[in-house]
Amino acid sequence: MPLVLAGYGVYKGSFTLELLEALDRADVVYVELYTAPHSNWVLEALKPWSHKVRAASRKSLEEGSARVVEEAASKFVVVMSPGDPLIATTHHALLAESRVRGVEARYIPGVSGVCSAKAYSGLSYYRFGRTVTIPGPWRGVKPYTPILTIYGNLCIDAHTLLLLDVADEGAQLDPREAAAILLEVEDEVSRELGLKEIVKGTPAILIGGAGTPEPETMLYESLQDIEAESRTLKQPSSIIMPAPLNPIEKWLIETTYSKKLGETWTRRNYNSRIACEAYARLKEFSYSL
Repeated sequence: MPLVLAGYGVYKGSFTLELLEALDRADVVYVELYTAPHSNWVLEALKPWSHKVRAASRKSLEEGSARVVEEAASKFVVVMSPGDPLIATTHHALLAESRVRGVEARYIPGVSGVCSAKAYSGLSYYRFGRTVTIPGPWRGVKPYTPILTIYGNLCIDAHTLLLLDVADEGAQLDPREAAAILLEVEDEVSRELGLKEIVKGTPAILIGGAGTPEPETMLYESLQDIEAESRTLKQPSSIIMPAPLNPIEKWLIETTYSKKLGETWTRRNYNSRIACEAYARLKEFSYSL
């Protein structure tokens, strides 16, 4: 019997035919909810197969992966996760462990919110650099890595997709709090290392509900504007910190969203050399901690 790693996308309409066929054949369906905010809709969508469904915790899939693989040796087991399952290392580990134990493993791709956010933004997909997650305060870590990643991407003239952390109970880090975290950390490292505040002067794009039928895109001149946002923000959401836009990107965004972009979207008061130097110094600083 196989172990099937399947992505359930970002809303009910993103269930693929291959996933539906696997659900019909399955003996057991594990559903991961802990990495996606507001994903209880999945359980509603799975009502026709409710007698097979088991909500999976982080512990049951990570620490209990051997038991899941062992179960697949005699049963048709489907492990469902939001977006695409192989974007997360947990599921790569399940795939590898299955092969080590001689259990057949299959992969069913899903609609990825990460890919959808990049595609929907209007920015060139090929100009995105490293993706990074802004950790929530519940992690108890100092989030230098997001700032470091933005500096490194700007050094090579690349956009940065910032994912917002999700707590184990399913709540996503609010974009306003995420913006405040980035500004606070950059203020600290700029004072500590004498660096120019690059992120503070960079515009931002907030995308909510990427991959759903009604995604929402909001353009901001700075992170301070996100921090001060009073509107209800659609979730799941992510933030994009763009490098200076090229003419095609500028035209696409202005045309799509009927908004004239300010000069900071195409020209910054720093150059890539300054971003590269800031990246190198912050990297050395963070390694010394």
